Amino acid sequence: MSPSPARSKPAPPQLSLLMNPLPDPPDKNNHMISPQIYKDEPGFFNQASSQTDATTLILKKINALENKLSQRNLPRELTTILNKLCKKIESLTERQKETDKTIRTILSRLDNLEKQPTDTTTTDVSTTPHPVNRTNTAPFSYAEAIMTNPPRSTHQLPKKPTFIPPNLLPLEQNKFTKFSIVIRTKFGATKPFKGKTTQESYNRVNKALMEVNAKYDNVPIRIRAIIKYPSGDIRLFTKTKAEAKWLLENRATWTHLADPFFVMSPLSHPVIAHSCPTFIDFEDDICRNAFLQQNEIEANKVLRIRWLGHPKEEEKSHGSIVIQLTDKTTAQQLLQGGLIFDGTFMQTMPYTPGPHQCFNCLKTGHQAYQCRDDPTCIKCGGKHTTQSCLDSSYVPSVKRCVRCINEDIQRNGNTDKYEDKYRHSCLSQRCPIQQKEIQRLVAITLNHGE
Repeated sequence: MSPSPARSKPAPPQLSLLMNPLPDPPDKNNHMISPQIYKDEPGFFNQASSQTDATTLILKKINALENKLSQRNLPRELTTILNKLCKKIESLTERQKETDKTIRTILSRLDNLEKQPTDTTTTDVSTTPHPVNRTNTAPFSYAEAIMTNPPRSTHQLPKKPTFIPPNLLPLEQNKFTKFSIVIRTKFGATKPFKGKTTQESYNRVNKALMEVNAKYDNVPIRIRAIIKYPSGDIRLFTKTKAEAKWLLENRATWTHLADPFFVMSPLSHPVIAHSCPTFIDFEDDICRNAFLQQNEIEANKVLRIRWLGHPKEEEKSHGSIVIQLTDKTTAQQLLQGGLIFDGTFMQTMPYTPGPHQCFNCLKTGHQAYQCRDDPTCIKCGGKHTTQSCLDSSYVPSVKRCVRCINEDIQRNGNTDKYEDKYRHSCLSQRCPIQQKEIQRLVAITLNHGE
């Protein structure tokens, strides 16, 4: 038999750009691509520097690569890589179209803004933006779009005014500003400077400040004016804010020298301590001093120690105490370190008092100097002050809430004053009427915060 004619070797597949993937090579021989195919081609970066369209340059390089490889058998791995490269080029082309569309939209909006009527006043030519040239059909690049509208420099911004109106000057710079403090008088106490004129009261206060050698930054402190309110409160005017603050913080050192009835307690810094054993009697000097010695607290820095609530009457083993200190540094140290007594550790926290209760009308939410209602006696519930009560049947150890009693009398006409539901103080938070008032104040506060 004559040998069959040799089959002609099929032509190698042609690389199809972008949409047509490369077919599999005819054989699986691993042939390396010779670097010779790149020798005659100019450098990529050299061309990129002279071309504005990067996508067009990439397409030219792919076409050149296709021509070089058209007569070669390609391995499968290289074919796969070239197919992936073609797909990525397709994706980049689509993204470029979207970017060009976005740029055209931005340029059209800028063109509309330029066509809007502007102020007819003369403007500086150097600061006027150049009009956008729309004669070219090719879209602008980002750099070209920015260059057509140069940004304003900082020297073109309005200058900060050098003149400050008098009403905007700081208080310390205004020589006519008066700084003042108000020293409250306890409700029911004798009013200070009673029967004295304003000039006499003014001289008495300055004389008291001279006696205690009141100074701030080695400058003597003197008041500039005084106001006496009908409630007994005193307002003092000073030259600086620091002097007013000194008078308030050191009020206990000089007020009694100005008037015998002008006695004020020093400014206190309250600290609350929890888990304190109730067997400690702070009314006893020996027990009180032992408590202070174990915590290394100077006795002259403690204004008062009291129980929060009535843990002893409620037969509790532990309770909370409130320590009022005259020294701010000592109070801060107690907040950081806590207290101890006979091996018991007590956690300390800043004490925030609850709502004020008026000692005139016994209602919650204001103080006596703000009250405009009729007085209510704590002893008998009559319409007079507690100090002027003449009820001889009152026993301090027997607690009766005159507010609850008066409310039931107004509702029912008569009631038994010695019922168990009245066995609490009208100043205690266990009083149902006071609890309702506190809830109302809390609701008002929350609604105001919203």
